[in-house]
Amino acid sequence: MFHLASSLYTQYTKREQYNILILGLDNAGKTTFLEHLKLIYPAYNESKAASAKRAADDEETKKNTSELLKAKRILPTVGQNTTTIKFESSIESHLSSQFKNINLKFWDLGGQKSLRSMWSRYYKSCHGIIFIIDSTDTERFQECYETLKEIAHDESWNSEENSDLLNVPILMLANKQDLPQAVDLVSLKTGVFIQLVSELEATDSKLLPVSVLENQGLRESLEWLVTRLIYNKGNKQPIYK
Repeated sequence: MFHLASSLYTQYTKREQYNILILGLDNAGKTTFLEHLKLIYPAYNESKAASAKRAADDEETKKNTSELLKAKRILPTVGQNTTTIKFESSIESHLSSQFKNINLKFWDLGGQKSLRSMWSRYYKSCHGIIFIIDSTDTERFQECYETLKEIAHDESWNSEENSDLLNVPILMLANKQDLPQAVDLVSLKTGVFIQLVSELEATDSKLLPVSVLENQGLRESLEWLVTRLIYNKGNKQPIYK
């Protein structure tokens, strides 16, 4: 009886874990993105008491996360940063029940050119990709385009069912949209990225505007990605923890 009760408890309390890569060129805002997620979502091992306090302080936390982040000294990533959060949906939808009991494990990988060759080692283990674009750095848009194209057509994705395209959702975030020199989303889609958007039509992809530092569009972007991760279970099963 004890073993049966223990098994039922484990089955009821286990959580789905999805592994997500945070990619992009150096200085795009990848580590800042991860640090902001850690401020607005609970850690996977956060206690119930801490979760309750977080919920009570939620409105105040939303106001202060940008200030807290600006006070941090965030260094360029050499290698990788990892963190796991409990995903909490802020919207009601027909998938709301499926949004419960989800952990998201993020790998923030260094974006320097010398480090990008290591990215493909993580492709087999990931369920989704977030690619962050510095929308103020127009001189590197072509490099962004070429890097995204290399990701989408990497041989690591090869399988009998899918021979030449990635089989996980990819969320492209046009970061730094709060700055006056930022290129807007329409211009990005119709500029150098138009060919890429067309090429990725066969995959599950989205280009959305955000300001990582100012906490603009972060929750909405993550809502889209988690929705697509759920729909993509047939291709990529989550890990159960």
